[in-house]
Amino acid sequence: MHPRNPYRIPPDFKELALKFPEFRKHAKQKLSGKIEIDFKDAAAVRALSTVLLKRDFNLEVELPPDRLVPTLPLRINYLLWVEDLLQSAKPATEQLVHGIDIGTGACCIYPILAARMKGWHFTATETDEINFKCSVDTVERNCLQTHVTVVKVSAESMLHGNIDSTKQYDFTMCNPPFFDSDSFGPKSRSEKRPLPMCPKSGGSTSATEIAVKGGEVKFIENLIKECHELKPCVRLFTTMVGHKSSLVPIKALLKEAGACSWNETEFCQGRTTRWGLAWTFCDNIVLANPPQSQRKAHVKGPPPLNYSISRERWSSKGEFSVACVLLKSVELLNSLKMEIRKVKEKKDRKAVEFIAKENTWSNQRRRQREEKRIANQGFEQPELKKAKIDAATPEQQNDHKFCLKGLILVEETDADFIFLQLQWIEGGLGRESMNQILQYMKNHLFEK
Repeated sequence: MHPRNPYRIPPDFKELALKFPEFRKHAKQKLSGKIEIDFKDAAAVRALSTVLLKRDFNLEVELPPDRLVPTLPLRINYLLWVEDLLQSAKPATEQLVHGIDIGTGACCIYPILAARMKGWHFTATETDEINFKCSVDTVERNCLQTHVTVVKVSAESMLHGNIDSTKQYDFTMCNPPFFDSDSFGPKSRSEKRPLPMCPKSGGSTSATEIAVKGGEVKFIENLIKECHELKPCVRLFTTMVGHKSSLVPIKALLKEAGACSWNETEFCQGRTTRWGLAWTFCDNIVLANPPQSQRKAHVKGPPPLNYSISRERWSSKGEFSVACVLLKSVELLNSLKMEIRKVKEKKDRKAVEFIAKENTWSNQRRRQREEKRIANQGFEQPELKKAKIDAATPEQQNDHKFCLKGLILVEETDADFIFLQLQWIEGGLGRESMNQILQYMKNHLFEK
């Protein structure tokens, strides 16, 4: 997930259920006390999206029951990637950013989020009558008419004739139908095959939103042709891609169309992965993919390490609470010379990010013996040789000044247990590094 995405830390469902009755009716409590929803239930996912838009962005949105439900982490990942591209492409001298959303959907999700978060301006096109009316209502309900214009267009064209070609636009966005409509028919007269849902969790869509003749490769091929005709008035063209297998043929089409450069990325959120492609016909813009060290934020990391702390085991260490467990954990990390940054703080759920500039957690006994020996001799302590494990690469030392980045999440699951999670972010040896730190925490705190 993008490092600036606010949903890197998942929303607190318990808090949402207490605050929003429309979400509460879809929330279920597990035996452990944890609140969850059924992500295969379209109504539950719809409720989640609407209350998050209301709480986090002050956006009032009504989603029709028979249209695609926009999941916010994915949409925000796409917008933040576009923002990164605009920055790397040397922003235009004007402060105003104007984008085009091709097929804006039932609530004009990209334009209203971008307008609220970034102050961007958008021209949003839509072919479906229900989606068009709902998007217009959404823009008006949130008083965004000065930033977002919704245009009803025909299905025959995606860009040509749908925008004012005398204006200059910074970028286009598109969330194309991922499936081929020719593969959706029943196999025989007596057999009916239901339309697949997209996304698989909580999908509630119309056929035109998820399927088109020829699938997403054919759809994007037609888009590339129209982009070529409008290259004088648009700096960057972008699209989402639903299938990894589509990337190779689409990039071949870009090369054939004469694109000067292109960029690809991966959007990872939960169990869903999508891809993004951007291209330009401007020879003064370079969209080279970022180096490996900068691309790590978009790559799926190893699964987190989980540890349960019982009230009985914690009894000698003070108050049994999320705040106390996190405080003791932070004190331990501080003793390891780690930098701590607060990420999220609630009564029953707290998280911090930690940054280690060197490996201070492995070979602790050897380090302590060496320090004691030198102290006894009265000599000035030489710099200890760093262990090879988790050693920072020259690139990390020069560019990031850190050896390892991670996240600690502490959450109360029930009256007798507190859940601790260690998540690797970047650097070191990934899960192995986090495993070493967790073992160190066990030895010096949890099981001491």
